[in-house]
Amino acid sequence: MGNVTCLIILAGLCSLCLCMHQHQYVLFHSPKTWTDAQSYCRETCIDLATIEDMKEMDMALQSVGNDYSDAVWIGLHRGKELTWHWSLADKYFYKDGEKNYIKWKKPLSTNNCATFSNGELSTLSCLENRHSICFDRTKQGAAQYIFNPNLMTWTAARDFCRENYTDLVSLRNDAEYATVQEVANGKSVFVGLFRDPYEWSNLTDSSLRYWRESQLVNTEYHQNCVAMLKNESGKWGDRKCTEVHPFLCKCIQTKLQFIKLRISLQDSSLDLNDPAVQNSILEQMKQRLGGSVSGVNKLNWKKHSEGKVFIKETEEHNQ
Repeated sequence: MGNVTCLIILAGLCSLCLCMHQHQYVLFHSPKTWTDAQSYCRETCIDLATIEDMKEMDMALQSVGNDYSDAVWIGLHRGKELTWHWSLADKYFYKDGEKNYIKWKKPLSTNNCATFSNGELSTLSCLENRHSICFDRTKQGAAQYIFNPNLMTWTAARDFCRENYTDLVSLRNDAEYATVQEVANGKSVFVGLFRDPYEWSNLTDSSLRYWRESQLVNTEYHQNCVAMLKNESGKWGDRKCTEVHPFLCKCIQTKLQFIKLRISLQDSSLDLNDPAVQNSILEQMKQRLGGSVSGVNKLNWKKHSEGKVFIKETEEHNQ
């Protein structure tokens, strides 16, 4: 029955039943337009698939597999405003204010990718070839920042960094600006900053983009909706929203988890069959589990065969 957790306030031996809600991706094969697919996902699950980081992207790729012929809709579509994002999409990676700690060199052009030189950021066409700085989350200190000597477009540099490290570098604070300046060694380099008008169906603030290399980061000639493409190994491309394709929803998966709980006796006068006592223990367990077990929706006692919640350990061993 899993983990053993000790409380040194009350007494008995029991089992907890945790009702956990987890997200999963579900592929629906019936072809629909992007808008119809969005409506179906919202009625049946949560919404069209939102993908917040590369771990979730891997989950989406596994959910789809090779079980489609051309394209699969996801929840990304063209919005109305251009917004700057960092390519490394992980909400836990950035502290408060770090996503928008951008030191621009004035004036700015209308280009949609960013280069770094001499301590400042400038805009540049994403199709230009530049050196770049990659970031590796598996390393520590200065070893996290890697100079890419190959001259590449911004998208090619992003893919190179993702394949070999974690992603293009983000600049989150003064220390990171200083480190990247040292690694760049006077060269103008691509970093992970880009802008586009795309937004997610459920308005999640995810900057993850998994475009095919030939996809322009932003152009007014883009189609409006985004799909995973079979001939690009699942990388994304833009399609007309009126096309009909299978689609990927983000749904809720509910599962039960049982935890064996051993509680040490300190007050023999307590009646462990008293609902008030049992509720008090539940509240303590919710506080303990709240920060360590994500997705817990409901916490209940599981009764033993004789109808008891708590039994003495010697009784259980004799059964």
